Amino acid sequence: MDPYALKMLNAERRARRAAILVTDVGDGRDRVVREGDNVAGDLGVAIAKAFRSGISGSVEAEGRTFFLNAHLPRPRLVVIGAVHISQALAPMARIAGYPVEIIDPR
Repeated sequence: MDPYALKMLNAERRARRAAILVTDVGDGRDRVVREGDNVAGDLGVAIAKAFRSGISGSVEAEGRTFFLNAHLPRPRLVVIGAVHISQALAPMARIAGYPVEIIDPR
């Protein structure tokens, strides 16, 4: 993997932004595509689909094979109101691996 692409991918993941590592299977070159970046053609359609689904996989586009490795931020649980259900739900969500935020307007 290109060190610059790795650095860019890690920065996007730290910032909780979606990114896809696009690797040309033929020559091994890769690049990072961020959500909102404009990619034309069939490859752009496949990348948009990967952003929506979060599923990684290989695609044929422009006469070449690419592997799209989707990196989407993990979902997080935001609970409004520190009530009894929140007291039970928050620990369960943390055990399941979800970051939890409880917002209480009091």
